[in-house]
Amino acid sequence: MEGKNKRVAVLVGCNYPNTSNELHGCINDVLAMKDTLVKRFGFDPTNIELLTDAPDSSKMPTGANIKQALTNMVDGAEAGDVLYFHYSGHGTRIPSKRHGHPFRQEEAIVPCDFNLITDLDLRQLVNRLPKGASLTILSDSCHSGGLIDKEKEQIGPYSLVHQNSTLKLGHSSPKTIPFESIMQHLSSLTKAEHHRRWNPSAGSVWLRSQSEVSVAIA
Repeated sequence: MEGKNKRVAVLVGCNYPNTSNELHGCINDVLAMKDTLVKRFGFDPTNIELLTDAPDSSKMPTGANIKQALTNMVDGAEAGDVLYFHYSGHGTRIPSKRHGHPFRQEEAIVPCDFNLITDLDLRQLVNRLPKGASLTILSDSCHSGGLIDKEKEQIGPYSLVHQNSTLKLGHSSPKTIPFESIMQHLSSLTKAEHHRRWNPSAGSVWLRSQSEVSVAIA
């Protein structure tokens, strides 16, 4: 039965092209990771789902699409399966509604449509993981250090930075979008939709709106 264990991955890369939040290299990151998973770790390419916001992408990394891909991966898992989720893109923090939360903020990743996926969403996903299956999450984004509470192991840059103040991270600018900017972006989408409804001649408008790396193993 051991030979039937699956290795399944969901890889998400968001460059946010043609926006003020544009990044460069996130799609390349996940393409390189896919190649590594196949050639080095024996993943079947058909068990790897790739979501990017490249112009020719078959599936955009919207919040709904990412959640669905992760749900399908976890719900289809069995004991002995190896699951992997890789995200490369912006991260943010939002006000926490949890009583007694030490930082009064929740961490989140930022899909291409700004439909945030929070640390609570990821915790709920991990809680559904079948016994005997493993899930590794790698988030190349700002504020990724707390994306999963109470994980078995988490590796982030801050502990390394404190140990070595000369450590240089790979990205020249942080992969973060302030929560206020996200709210402004969503507000602009609402206003644009209202304008299109009352002015059909305006045509369609497509609005979409760097770095630390954390690895969580559940």
